Amino acid sequence: MPRPAKGIRLWADKAAGYWVIRDGSRKRGTGCRLEEREGAEKALAEYIAERYEPPSDHRASKLLVADVLTYYAREIAPGQKSSATSYAVENLIGWWKSRPLSDVRRSTCQAYVMHRTSQPIPQAKTEEAKKRKVSAETARRELTVLRAAINAYHAETPLDALPVVTLPEASPPRDRWMTRQEAASLLRAARKLDDRDSGRALARFIILGIYTGSRSGVIRRLGWLPNTIGGWIDLTSGVIHRRADGETETKKRRPPVRIPGRMIGFLRRWRAEDMRQSEDHKPIPFVIHYRGKPVDKQRKAWAEACRVAGLGNDVMPHILRHTAVTWMMQAGNDPWDVSGYVGMSLKMLEDVYGHHHPDHQKGIAGRIGRK
Repeated sequence: MPRPAKGIRLWADKAAGYWVIRDGSRKRGTGCRLEEREGAEKALAEYIAERYEPPSDHRASKLLVADVLTYYAREIAPGQKSSATSYAVENLIGWWKSRPLSDVRRSTCQAYVMHRTSQPIPQAKTEEAKKRKVSAETARRELTVLRAAINAYHAETPLDALPVVTLPEASPPRDRWMTRQEAASLLRAARKLDDRDSGRALARFIILGIYTGSRSGVIRRLGWLPNTIGGWIDLTSGVIHRRADGETETKKRRPPVRIPGRMIGFLRRWRAEDMRQSEDHKPIPFVIHYRGKPVDKQRKAWAEACRVAGLGNDVMPHILRHTAVTWMMQAGNDPWDVSGYVGMSLKMLEDVYGHHHPDHQKGIAGRIGRK
């Protein structure tokens, strides 16, 4: 019995050191090295768009899951900044293959989660990381992409039956945040890294994360001037604009934020250092940069700084946002002000961070036991 086709996907040619698009027996080079995953995913999306042939039968029993995902990758995913959607589509197509859309039900969704959580993490480089498996939370996020793809297809071409995508339970929100001593240790460690340029970029990232509670991607795309890539820091008006010029708002809100008084000195010094112009120095428009080039990831520098600071594997970059919000709540700030400052819904703030506020359940706790 022939093996079922795996569908169009990216394949790592480790011998050559490049990503390759595999489509059955056909191979096409992407021109992207193994470390250039985002570029390879863009090439995959372009290839899918070229090969895409709209199905003629829109009944759920005849329409393939792969067709729905291909439509989503072609029409919706290119408009999204994150490459996570393309990565999810690739994994989804690899498992659902030639299954009809009517096969999407609770049992098959559970089978997909079991399949994904039995797989190793493809980006793992260390021996310890290679032993880990894909998390149920990752499989859950991928299934949300499948659900979004089905809904998007249905909105364009109504289906005779709309399948229900069953998601595994979401992981409880992490309550890990840094104490002020831990944050200071991490910052000191970043400043003392052997690679001084990498350490400088990481120190800026930590300071901006702690003081503004902004998401990692927002911080790394900040510039000193208005631009179309990310936000920018306006020292004249004292505001950090988290969104690029002309960029529309998304569910992950990025409102402008007033620059904290304690951070203004850092920013003025950094800008003067970056934007000076001389024979041997050209202005650098990026706030977080490595030798003048923008920084996309800081995994090695972060891991080394955490090791030197004595912090465990539970301390990931997103902890800066957790820490900022936690400190704001512990200081007794109005939840409405906090949610607006960090770009978080009031419900999310109260559900995840409400217990840190000094007024949390204060009234009822004070009345318990009284007559």
